[in-house]
Amino acid sequence: MSRADKRRWRSAENPQELGYLVASWLIGDIASQPGYQPHCGPDEETRHLIPVLVAVNRLGYVTDSSQPGHNGFGANGHWWEQRAAVSGLVDDPELRNRLVAAAEVAGLTVVQHDLTPRRHAEGVPVTRCLGRVHTRFGGFLSARDLRGVWQPEIIGRRAFEKVTAAWQLTLIDPEWGRDDVLWEALAEVVRRYRLEDVERQARLRREALTHENLCRRYANPFLARGLVQEWHDEKVQAAIEEAKLSGCTDADIALVVGCECD
Repeated sequence: MSRADKRRWRSAENPQELGYLVASWLIGDIASQPGYQPHCGPDEETRHLIPVLVAVNRLGYVTDSSQPGHNGFGANGHWWEQRAAVSGLVDDPELRNRLVAAAEVAGLTVVQHDLTPRRHAEGVPVTRCLGRVHTRFGGFLSARDLRGVWQPEIIGRRAFEKVTAAWQLTLIDPEWGRDDVLWEALAEVVRRYRLEDVERQARLRREALTHENLCRRYANPFLARGLVQEWHDEKVQAAIEEAKLSGCTDADIALVVGCECD
């Protein structure tokens, strides 16, 4: 790993910041990621998953492994079956609850571990060939195992302490070969978060521009109004752009913003 990449990974102090760096690695802004071969990007089979993986990482679900659902003949000429699956870390209780709820509504298998191994500690089969299991997702990772993935000498000890305290969350489509349900469930969680952020920024803008607030905070409220409005307009617009990148439509955004940004 280059010195520049190491500096960026060492700058992270928590899973949320690690998630942003994983997102940067997924889109090629960072050449290397801890736990992967240096200067290697995502596997070719996950290319179409990059947009949703980037989005959930920026929310704080730090993914470390993922694979699409697929059925077909492999290089060895045998029939392979694969379940859509993703695993990672999350330390935000609300985000974890929303991800779990969305997965359960979609009929997905949810595997969770904290510092103590729980159900499916050995992992759930997600890839098999001729009936023989080749890959499992959701196995419990001890602190020693996590050290091999998120090396503290790269991400720093403060971030690594947060990693070991985070929930290990794995979501798996129980149906072999299906490749849309899991990713749509994740995308819906992202869209809900982004729309809520747009609504929150619009509300803050409205509150900041009230006559009472301007008079309370500024000696010349009429002069300050333009600057305050410009600052909040930029925040709202940034939230809107993020929402659109996450798949929210103009109609979705209009429902939460209304006329507040006109």
